[in-house]
Amino acid sequence: MKVSLEFDISAKEIRQIIGLPDVEQLQREVIDAIRERMVSGVEGFDPLSLMRSFFAVAQGFPGVDSLQKLLRAAAARATFSGGSGTPE
Repeated sequence: MKVSLEFDISAKEIRQIIGLPDVEQLQREVIDAIRERMVSGVEGFDPLSLMRSFFAVAQGFPGVDSLQKLLRAAAARATFSGGSGTPE
């Protein structure tokens, strides 16, 4: 015997059924706070500090050393070939 059940229920209703708290208002407040910080942060935006923090985090990922060696080799080839970016 095969039995199939199909429920037409929203995510909010599922959360209510299993007893999870309603976090919709909290979620809205967090998104609004992030939006305000983004808008206020545009004035003092410093791309260099953003890149520094990105590279600091990226150092912990495997394969970063290989990528750095590849980029250094490509930069060296471009420098020796007159900056055209293609090997001669």
